[in-house]
Amino acid sequence: MTSLTPIRRPRRSRSRAHVTDQPTRVVIVDDQPLFAAGLAMLIDAQPDMRCVGTAHDGNAAVTLTRQVRPEIVLMDLRMPGLNGLEATQLIVAEPGPEVGPPKVVVLTTIKRDEAVYLALRAGATALLTKDALPAEVLGTIRDAVAGERLAGASDTVDVVREFAGRAQTRTPDDTLAALSAREREVFLLVARGLSNVEIAEATVLSEATVKSHVRQVLGKLGLKSRVQVVAFAYENELMGMVR
Repeated sequence: MTSLTPIRRPRRSRSRAHVTDQPTRVVIVDDQPLFAAGLAMLIDAQPDMRCVGTAHDGNAAVTLTRQVRPEIVLMDLRMPGLNGLEATQLIVAEPGPEVGPPKVVVLTTIKRDEAVYLALRAGATALLTKDALPAEVLGTIRDAVAGERLAGASDTVDVVREFAGRAQTRTPDDTLAALSAREREVFLLVARGLSNVEIAEATVLSEATVKSHVRQVLGKLGLKSRVQVVAFAYENELMGMVR
């Protein structure tokens, strides 16, 4: 049975281009209502976050995100019916208002799982293990919203490193041909897991210029997130170019 619970709050503007002073809207998707309720309480206790709904299966998750337009979806992968991977693929493919679809953070009990990698490759932004500390959960959400660094970097890179090499499709010689020399440099620094601030320091560029280059890299390579840059680099055997 499909189950979803939108949480009614005072209406706010749905444009995310001008909501820096508004709480981050979070949807929680998990087939264990008690676990979802605990996460909702943690999120609602933060001044910069609000849980705007919970869902307990993939179909409900897709419906709910269309209704409430959150910035973040915390997505369990193992659910009956439409699973979390399939729901992630649908959510990240949705056209969103101005700044695109919600960012999906995968929830998993076992991080070294190909399903986790496939979700990241499909467009999820990061992963969280279900035994993560509250500070890790909140930090990963904030990093995912900001988009300035690879959220959940250590666990995320571990999963990508383990599974990405099995999906090689192109040769390193032509993989980055679409990028300018500067964009290629930024690509390789993102693949190392550097934040925008760290890239700016390494390249002696402004953070605004780095952000512009990151957007260009993602657009030209057809990627949705920083973690997809890391996966792309591993899949195409480009990590040897990264120092």
